[in-house]
Amino acid sequence: MPSCLLPGIALGITSATLATTDENFSDRVRAACDAYQVGFFSTNTDVAYLQRLDGPRGIGALERPEEIAAGRVGGQDKPYGYGSGIEDVALANGLLLFALCDAHGAKPSPWIADFARRVFRGMRRVGTLSPVPGFVPRGPHPDGISYYRDSSTDQHTLFVCSLWRYFRSTIASDDDRAFIRRELDEFARRMQRNGWTLKVEDDSRRAHVGWDWRGKSDPSAHILLSTLAAVADATGDSHWRDEYRRFADEGNGLRWRLIGANPTEEPRYTLFYNQSSVRLATLARIEADPLRRAVVEARLGGLAEDMMSCNAIAQWRRLDWIGEVSDAEVDHFLAPLGLSSKSSATVADLWAKFDPALKAPAPMGGGAPRRYESLLARPALLAWQTALLSRDPRLAERALPFAREVLAKADPASSDSGWLANHTIMYLLLCVATGQH
Repeated sequence: MPSCLLPGIALGITSATLATTDENFSDRVRAACDAYQVGFFSTNTDVAYLQRLDGPRGIGALERPEEIAAGRVGGQDKPYGYGSGIEDVALANGLLLFALCDAHGAKPSPWIADFARRVFRGMRRVGTLSPVPGFVPRGPHPDGISYYRDSSTDQHTLFVCSLWRYFRSTIASDDDRAFIRRELDEFARRMQRNGWTLKVEDDSRRAHVGWDWRGKSDPSAHILLSTLAAVADATGDSHWRDEYRRFADEGNGLRWRLIGANPTEEPRYTLFYNQSSVRLATLARIEADPLRRAVVEARLGGLAEDMMSCNAIAQWRRLDWIGEVSDAEVDHFLAPLGLSSKSSATVADLWAKFDPALKAPAPMGGGAPRRYESLLARPALLAWQTALLSRDPRLAERALPFAREVLAKADPASSDSGWLANHTIMYLLLCVATGQH
């Protein structure tokens, strides 16, 4: 398994067709990144949060430390922290760090390197928060202390993949790389000790979003292989190289066959699916066997193609953009857009309807209005991120031309959604990573 310092992505795309070729594109991306840091980062932790922190409530937009310590959100028992604003910081910051390293690989820039170092400091804070070596918590709160002890596959895998990507960048110092080797080894030892089943901090039970990663299923296959590949590559430890080969070869390469099969379930995608794209990109960049690498690359390209072409209303999980509601409630929500639950629309069709000023109607039974961005904006950004991560020029050509619109319609300076800001910045950085700037 060779070391693989990653160069910029040379896609050979016709620059005249792209929206990222205006002379000041990099400057505009930098301004968006600066706005993201001002609005969503804590100067205490160097972590980006899922609520805006420079608004009237400040860090009061997040759950209070005493509630976090008790495993509650809004007075209800939620040891996994959903709705707290700190529940997915390892995931969100991991996505960001991966994209920053790709952008810097294509266009080394002092401001990108400085931003990446800041995000790495935040991830280092995440990784050293718990007294349990190898456990990646949900948090910290900006107090630098409080966190939730029921974590997830999302947090752990993006922590691993992003640290590996930083390790393989030219930004990391020798001290950074020593830390990463130690952290990834501790992560893998804890997982191995628990039979590759993700558990809560004290190992007393399976995590809320945790399962046996050795399972013979598509998600388990690419989760286990991508994280083990990253650990083996960064640590250089023969034990982890042997474990990677053992699981990769098991069942006559069963896991590669599982990875090679595109998902067919309905709905296929969630608003957190870009973690799968990053895991697959990690595995594709590390795996030395050209045939196996081709399997992963084909899967990543197939995902991007399907994400951009499928009926997004049907194939993006309804729970994420409106909740578990009836078709009548969905029709009520979509009516102002000229759509219904029976409509067919691609992510680009939905993006064209996105206007951050457009308010969705209140639910039929009353209550606060919902937001359109989770249907109209975020699926498109995730699909385009996947296309750019695939490093397929044909797919990138379809994803890049929206960059100007993204800068105009999803500006982190005005958005109060941490997820929309995160996905916007990741997409823009991956545009830079194509070298088309």
